[in-house]
Amino acid sequence: MRKTTLLSLVFLLGLSPLGLLSGDNRPFDRAQRAMKLKDYRDAIAICLGLLDSAPGDYDVNFLLAQAYARSGERDKAMAQLVKMDSLFPRNSDVVLFLARIHTWRGEYAKAQARYAEVLEFAPGNEEALVGTADVAARQKNFAKAREILGRVLEKNPRNADAYYHLGLLEQWQGNRGRAREDFEKAVALEPENEDYKVFLTQSAPRLQKKFELRYQHEIEAFNDGRTDFEDDRLALNIDLPKDAGVLILKYNQTYRFGDTDHQFGLEAYPRLWSKAYGHFELDYGTPAVAFPRLSYLAEIYQGFLSAAEASLGAWRMSFPGRAVTVALGSLGYYVGNYYPYVRLNYSRDQGQYSFSWTLNVRRYFSAENYFYLGYGEGSLLFESPTLQDLFANRGRIYLAGAVWYIARRVRLEFHFSHASEQGLVRNTFLLSTGYRWR
Repeated sequence: MRKTTLLSLVFLLGLSPLGLLSGDNRPFDRAQRAMKLKDYRDAIAICLGLLDSAPGDYDVNFLLAQAYARSGERDKAMAQLVKMDSLFPRNSDVVLFLARIHTWRGEYAKAQARYAEVLEFAPGNEEALVGTADVAARQKNFAKAREILGRVLEKNPRNADAYYHLGLLEQWQGNRGRAREDFEKAVALEPENEDYKVFLTQSAPRLQKKFELRYQHEIEAFNDGRTDFEDDRLALNIDLPKDAGVLILKYNQTYRFGDTDHQFGLEAYPRLWSKAYGHFELDYGTPAVAFPRLSYLAEIYQGFLSAAEASLGAWRMSFPGRAVTVALGSLGYYVGNYYPYVRLNYSRDQGQYSFSWTLNVRRYFSAENYFYLGYGEGSLLFESPTLQDLFANRGRIYLAGAVWYIARRVRLEFHFSHASEQGLVRNTFLLSTGYRWR
């Protein structure tokens, strides 16, 4: 009679070899812990080792597919799931995962077929319905996507993933205010979900999560015969840890009337409280022939109602021999793909007070791509005033521009403005490019 080994006895009893160890020492537990730590290479190695002795273990196979997908090896994840689909037919988790990978790869017909397969044997499956809506939205069938998500939320108003995908839908259509509302609902329902929190942070204006290097060149041409002013700016946007906001390191250089001036500065957009963020700047100019020797700015932006935003702040600029204080304010409202807002400045310079305003309208084509038009009146109409701007008379300004990201990495910006000040005409041309990484 053949001797029965311990391992064969385990299988005869219907147990998995994974049960031979307990607690944190179990290989499967170590693989799960590696996934939480985003050490996907380690998780893959552990899972492959476990499958040598238990090739049919569902949990290990599924965890291996997740590790492959999250490490970016989607072809291997797909192969792993196809194998599981044959081992565990009509398993909704496996088929849904296959559908998601098809979606990520842009294989929308295959993704749709997989979601339909789930709905065939599990009618009303909310994850399959949300996935179907996601496929429709990616194919720009926004009406169908919105209708499906509406049905899911009508049946289950606590489906956080449906709110998340509804927020993505609004963001893709440029409705950033509504997107922010939907992401807030998703986070409220699942506060531990990191993806929901990241997209909520990114939906706030100026708080796009990124690292980005930008360069811009600006020319100001006048009709009085003076040599054109030329300005250059180099900036590095740094995403702060724990979604705290964005820090910008910047260097500005200007050439005017035969002199070159330099400015070094910090700019920050920290998250504050609910629907609020700050805008803070600290700059130092040398030799300060055009830029202020020292300037600092503080402004608070607060969202309210469904899609409104207002700000209030102050800006202090200390030029050699004079100091200027500017009170800042703005008010805007997201209306579909449009964001109209008014910018207000009230300044005090050597006992004289002046007021200026600019009305801008942005038209969004996505959460980050837009063009804008604007018109303003007053005596301090420029975003970064220099000493020459303080002597400007009251005038008018017309402006237009666009910001566009190519493949979500390369940033292009164009700006033109035409300002007239009692006969003096100033035309400004700005070109900017940048590269983003995450």
